[in-house]
Formats: sequence, structure tokens, C-alpha cells
Amino acid sequence: MPNTSTKSVNLTPKPLLTISGHEGSVNGIAYLPGEERLVACSDDKTVRIWNVENGEQEGTSMEHNGWVQGLAVTKDGKRILSGGSDKVLKVWDDGRIKHVIETETVPRAVNSISFSPDGTKLASGHDDDMIRVFDVEGGSLILLIEGHTHYVNFVVWSLDGSRLFTSSWDRSIRFWDSETGQVIGDPLTGHTDHVVSLSLSPDSTKLASASYDNTIRFWDTDSGDPIGEPLQRENSIEAVAFSPSGEFVACCDGAGKVSIWRVPWWDNNKVKVIAHAQLLSPAVSHSHCHSRRIYHY
Repeated sequence: MPNTSTKSVNLTPKPLLTISGHEGSVNGIAYLPGEERLVACSDDKTVRIWNVENGEQEGTSMEHNGWVQGLAVTKDGKRILSGGSDKVLKVWDDGRIKHVIETETVPRAVNSISFSPDGTKLASGHDDDMIRVFDVEGGSLILLIEGHTHYVNFVVWSLDGSRLFTSSWDRSIRFWDSETGQVIGDPLTGHTDHVVSLSLSPDSTKLASASYDNTIRFWDTDSGDPIGEPLQRENSIEAVAFSPSGEFVACCDGAGKVSIWRVPWWDNNKVKVIAHAQLLSPAVSHSHCHSRRIYHY
């Protein structure tokens, strides 16, 4: 029988390393392939690559003219995408600027960005309530998607690249056809405050959403139906992420606490020992701190 209880995982984090160097809040972070380096973006107007063995910065800072909120990395780690309040999307190759998508096609601040699974397109969510899809190579605008009624906070591609999942300050989550921009089904509602983060399960069948209403909710990506009861915290939730196995979901809240649950539908027969480096998703976003800690679970 599936395990339908929302069990708390009793894990005590011990920081292996604290990385200091950014001069403002860190808004996004992602591991590069091999897990020996990570990339972070910050309110200090920079994107930086860090060595997780010694905490040292590698190469020079990648600079913007405003705070950097959006960050994405291709699967092969060769390209980094960044965007923020300067209304510019930048594509970097090995720390060097490849090309810039300028203000003319990005008229409002960038809140979230995501590469398509094949790395040929990027999707971005903006303060003008729009979602934009661009060609990575040429930087041209392919698609402008309208439907949300407030800031678009988060954008996620489906694993097959056919759909986009987005969340907004309008308290809704929406599914879109990534080729036509047409909305799929009705908005997903239930959150009572801004929906600020999404995470897709490894098998692409479920979506987790985090909100300032202090809850995490789960959704079926085919039907859009809610799954189970929301997970409740005492403070607003800033980010949510599935583990690579799909067994756990982690969140960080406005008080700076990280919580981890086993997902309600997990089958106990699947439980197995998970290596330390595999427990959490390799990407975290919407974090607000001046130093970055690498935790050992």
C-alpha cells in the first residue's frame, strides 16, 4: 500500500562549507555537472561560479546592471542563462557572454528563466504578467504568452518540452502549450497568496507549488487535479524542490528554515538508501542570504 501520510524526515543538516563573496542576497543557485562547481546569482548584480571543495570563486563575475533573479543552466553545463531587474537576458558560454537579449523584447524585470529540455529555447516570467519564449542561438522572441493577471514568478518546462508550467502573484498555476502558447485547462487554484515556486517530479507526473500562504500543494500534471492535503509551515514558503528520486520534497521558508518531507504518495516498498549528494534537487532558487552553505544530510 502507498504511504499516504505526510511524514517528517528527521535529518539534521551540518554545513560542509559556507561560501561567502556575494555582496547581496543570493536569489538562485544551481550545480554544474559533476557537482564540483555551482553557479549563483545575486542582488549584487553578478552571476558567479564557485568551487564547492574550497569555496573559492572560479573565473570572473558575470555582470548585469541590476539585481539578478533568474538563473538556469543547460544539462551539459556549457551554457548559463541569467536575467533580472535590468530587463536583459544574458546567455553565457563558459563564463563568457555569448549574446544578450535586450530591453526591446524584455520590457519588464525577469523573475524566472528556464531552458527547454533540448537547450534550444528559453522561457522567462516577467513583471508585466507575461511569459516569453526565446530562441537561444539567435535570441529572437518566438512566443509571447498572456493569461496571468499579476507577476509571473516561476516557469518550468515539462520533460518532453511540450508544455510550460507557470505560477504567479495572481495565486494561480497555469499549464501552457509551449508551441502555440495556448492555455491548457483551467487555472489551478487553492493557494490564498502569491505562488512563488514550482518543482516538477522526476517522472513529470506531479507538480509541487510553494506559496506565501505557508503551504506546499501537489498537482497532477495531466488532469491538473490537486493531490492530497497541503503541507503546512508556520512561515511563508520561498522555494520548493523534489529530490532526484522523487521520494522527498524540500522547502525553505521566510524564517530561513529548510524542511524535508517524504511525499504522501510514496510506496514504502521503494524506500532505499540514498547517497548524501542525491538527496536534494541540484537547483535552488528564491533564497535570501548573503552566504551560501552546502549542507550534508
